[in-house]
Amino acid sequence: MSNRDLEATVVAMRTALELAQREADDRLQEERARGGAEAEQLKAMITELRRELEAQQEGHAAAVQEQRQQAADEIRQLQATIQAMRDELDTAGR
Repeated sequence: MSNRDLEATVVAMRTALELAQREADDRLQEERARGGAEAEQLKAMITELRRELEAQQEGHAAAVQEQRQQAADEIRQLQATIQAMRDELDTAGR
């Protein structure tokens, strides 16, 4: 092989290597952009899921509070009924 042939081969190899490097850089940029977009989507999804969970927790807490209030009301009603029955028994027993 002559020097010219060697130089041409080196130039061709260098050009191919530079092209391959540019293509790799382009793919890397695309993947970074895609990864960034996916990360933003995941952040948005997490935020929305957190809001939904908080809303569910608030709804659950309100339901539990309502149940406690109803139970307390029932206890008061039962206590009043028991007291009325005791009073009635005391009056009948005299």
